Amino acid sequence: MKTDLKIALVLLLCSWSLHAQLESAHWYFGVNAGLNFNQGVPLPLLDGVLNTIEGCEAISDAQGNLLFYTDGTTVWNRNHLPMPNGEDLLGSFSSAQSALIVPKIDDPNIYYVFTSDVVQAYFGGGSGNGLNYSVVDMSLEFGLGDVTTKNVNLLPQSSEKMTAVSAFDGSGYWLIAHHIDQFFAFKVDASGVNLNPTVSTIGPAITDFNNKRGNIKSSPDGTKIAVAYTIFEPQYSGLAYLFDFDTNTGQLTNEQLLSDAYVFYSVEFSADSSKLYASGKGVDSSVNATTNIVLLQYDLESASIPATEYLVHTYPNVSISDLSGTLQIGIDRKIYHAVPNSKLSVIRLPNESGLNCDFREFETDLGGRSARFGLPPFVQSFFESIIRVENLCVDSITEFYIETDETINAISWNFGDPLSGNNSSTALNPTHVFTGPGIYTLTIDVDFANRPPKTFIEFVEISEIPMVPPTITLSQCDIDGNDDGISVFNLNQITEEFGFGNGDLVVNYFLTFNDAQSNLNPIEPIGYQNLINDQVIYARVFENAECYVIIAVILNVNAASDLGIHDTIDICVEDISETVLIGHEQVHEALEADFPGSEVEIYYNINDAHLDLNSIQEDFIIENTDAIALYFRVENSNYCDYIGSVLLNVLAAPVAEDQTIVFCHGTEIILDAGSGYHHYLWSTGATTQSITIEVPGTYWVEISNGLGCTSSFEFEVSESLDFEITEIEIRDFQVQNSVYIQIDNTDGLVE
Repeated sequence: MKTDLKIALVLLLCSWSLHAQLESAHWYFGVNAGLNFNQGVPLPLLDGVLNTIEGCEAISDAQGNLLFYTDGTTVWNRNHLPMPNGEDLLGSFSSAQSALIVPKIDDPNIYYVFTSDVVQAYFGGGSGNGLNYSVVDMSLEFGLGDVTTKNVNLLPQSSEKMTAVSAFDGSGYWLIAHHIDQFFAFKVDASGVNLNPTVSTIGPAITDFNNKRGNIKSSPDGTKIAVAYTIFEPQYSGLAYLFDFDTNTGQLTNEQLLSDAYVFYSVEFSADSSKLYASGKGVDSSVNATTNIVLLQYDLESASIPATEYLVHTYPNVSISDLSGTLQIGIDRKIYHAVPNSKLSVIRLPNESGLNCDFREFETDLGGRSARFGLPPFVQSFFESIIRVENLCVDSITEFYIETDETINAISWNFGDPLSGNNSSTALNPTHVFTGPGIYTLTIDVDFANRPPKTFIEFVEISEIPMVPPTITLSQCDIDGNDDGISVFNLNQITEEFGFGNGDLVVNYFLTFNDAQSNLNPIEPIGYQNLINDQVIYARVFENAECYVIIAVILNVNAASDLGIHDTIDICVEDISETVLIGHEQVHEALEADFPGSEVEIYYNINDAHLDLNSIQEDFIIENTDAIALYFRVENSNYCDYIGSVLLNVLAAPVAEDQTIVFCHGTEIILDAGSGYHHYLWSTGATTQSITIEVPGTYWVEISNGLGCTSSFEFEVSESLDFEITEIEIRDFQVQNSVYIQIDNTDGLVE
């Protein structure tokens, strides 16, 4: 099944006659984290030595081979060692965009490393580091590179913001930096860095050095500049602005305030330059504190851009920082978001509006490494896209469309699918049937009439339509005391419990089939209350957003399923004190005995039990009070049978120590395990409190004072040896009177 959803292909722009396509293939960031995009999907890199809070940058050659990377202070070569003269650059690991690498347009060995200012450089009366650049020559050090020029100052003071984009005529790049209310566009061309920038005085005046934080980005097509102003003083606030940019002159014009509702930190454009994304934090002005992180989308093709604001995602406020994390587009044309975590979040289809942009929280694994708040920026032109594609499902006729205002003289397509037997085309808008599912590398050579020729590389993902049943039933218990067929549901159970066999699948839920078809008005999955028993809603299931199926979901409510207080469970612990460590398996085992063959989970509260959230899977600590309650959920084949609670009766395990006993030969002795226990089990098989024995040896006994509360200890019983008293001597009338007894046994005389 498919719809008219238009999916923008993942494209990589480069200059056909100068630079190739994969300069941004390697990322290094966070705590020794890295990603390699050369295969069209990000794969973890574990060899990086960069450890940074925010600032980072990397560059690869035309074939995607790593050249070097930096945090703005040190430049590391591809062997992860500092380059000669590659330390003490004037950037900072704590600057939002501490470094940006721009290639020299006519020399593949020369790279300019621009470094931005940083707030901390103004602390204690400091005057800042300003905007600087250094030069790396990759022809030196046997191809490992050398920093030949370092810290050439361009601006005595600037902000933490800078971006770069190609000049329209292909003669070089523009490096754009910001200070107070001025933008400085430095031309970087065959002559080097032009020290006389184009200056645009526009936008808000940011005079407090504490407010220099935040990102700036050019759109990939160079027509727009977006800025996130991060305001910390005098109170938390922020601004998201959009400007027009002229890639011929370097001038900024036409400012637009998009929002002042969040502490904005990062911005990023979609590959086709039609959408803008921004990250920010909410503000609680009553206490001057930041709250949740939000991701927002703006439609740049609308007549009223601010009015198109769409909330893509909200993260709970779990970070102690007031930063909302960097957004960065990759060569796969997905936008990645970094906050402290072992994974990056992803906007998989950033060209698309609203829910169709397909946000995935914490999807891209970093191989055990961690992100913080920064990702490497690149020359934004690397990510330009002028192509749209439809029909990305297996066995479909995939259609390609050129979308640009530029006149094209000629175009050549290579679909990266030689097994298809029809792997190329010179049509402006060709079609192709791909051999099967997978990621294909397409190469499109475009000869423009009024700009330099370009080669676009794209990674096209062809997906299968999910194989799922057409109808499923999700059953829920009714615990509100009214057997009316109304309850609240956790719709995510559909994915978790029915599985669908693919962890990459996404499911969105809708009240009507038409909404599901249009991907509009989704239902909040957690806490949805049905309207009637056996209400039918619709789930849109997909991996690739175009290759989806819609299934009917019947919401069934099981009446009379609230058990209330079900039982009291005795729990054995080693020591009863103010806090007690409870073994979760003891509770599970007791409940599973009551509900054999069922799936039983336990929870801290009834709401979690009802919605099947945060089940207890590990031992836990509780306060030792008289009323300790846990809640449980009983299911059979994903059908909620019962919800109830149990009281925990915390008992201390019996404590006893091993004993050593000696008795005389020919007599008998009583071994007593002590009174007050529920049952006894001796090594002799006896189940009494005490036993009588006549033979020496080791005897053990297991004692119990409740379910699971058992302990065991040993009696080591030995028989005294025969002996003869040979002499008794009494010594009295002394300071200390004494009696000496001398005995004779097999070991000789003992006194």
